[in-house]
Amino acid sequence: MVKSKPEYDIYEMFNVTNDTCKKSTWLCFKFRFLPPHLINHLIAALSRKYRVAEVASTKQDKKQIALFSGTAVFELQKTPKLRKLLVMKCPNAIQIQVLQFGKQIEGGLYKYIADFMTEEIIKIISTRFKMSNVKFEKKWECGQTKPESVTGSNDFCEDQDTKYYCETCKIAHEFTGEWSDLQHGTLDFTKEEINFTKMGMIVLNVLADVSYDLLKPDKPNLRPRSDFDITQLYQEHFKLKKHIPTNGWGGNWQTIKGTDIAVGDDIERIRLTRNELQHSTAAEIGDTRFNELCNILSDLLKRFDQLNKPARLYTDQLNTILSKTMSAEEVQSMKMKH
Repeated sequence: MVKSKPEYDIYEMFNVTNDTCKKSTWLCFKFRFLPPHLINHLIAALSRKYRVAEVASTKQDKKQIALFSGTAVFELQKTPKLRKLLVMKCPNAIQIQVLQFGKQIEGGLYKYIADFMTEEIIKIISTRFKMSNVKFEKKWECGQTKPESVTGSNDFCEDQDTKYYCETCKIAHEFTGEWSDLQHGTLDFTKEEINFTKMGMIVLNVLADVSYDLLKPDKPNLRPRSDFDITQLYQEHFKLKKHIPTNGWGGNWQTIKGTDIAVGDDIERIRLTRNELQHSTAAEIGDTRFNELCNILSDLLKRFDQLNKPARLYTDQLNTILSKTMSAEEVQSMKMKH
């Protein structure tokens, strides 16, 4: 059951002190009008991506999840749980903060979280609420500001100084830019590694959804999407044998012609793209091959937009990933998955 409010202070709940934890600046999504239930949909979306944090209850021995009305705490790492995301609703704003235990906060480190939140808010507003007139802007505030006092008074700007005067603490702080849209945190990675990261995100987040959405109408009791990877989905299509590739199952790039555009041919293209990344020894993709794959997948996703009719077009999802500035966290995460 979701409790109306925390039993006591969130920081106290997780032993957040200046000695034990680094607090990020607050990232604030400020609305002129905040739809009342948007926070519930956003917390649900975060719950599908991250585990809700647990905390010891003051009244009983067993742990309770940190999920409350308008407030939640998520584990950004399955293990060792040193990074937590605090999400809170306040009047006409949603504010988030990362609680980082045992590591220094670096520029661009949490951009992937800011991107995910931004994309989910836009998706919820446009597809669930269908309220095109609801707008928001992103602001930031010193992480030492108490949650109930956050107003989101600072703008993001490209020429941000490295220091700023904090009206909360009455001293000057270093500006880290952990949420920033600037190209922080990927400077140590090559263009080929960033290409690999983007293609990996397309495979894991878009192509797998395409394959699952195609399969679902023919299997009404299909397990949840999270139970499948692309290999397992391919096996399900193979057993179903509804969409037969032009040149049969298990082909290679050389056997698939550009004119082969049957649904089964695109199932093969999804498998081959996944395999190409999986078998990459250096976790890198050169610009030439990256652009070739992008062109192949762009055409493929246009066909599946027409066939599957997703709530959010696959081509829009593709373009969002391609236009993203990759954070160091995202590049490292994709290397680990590889």
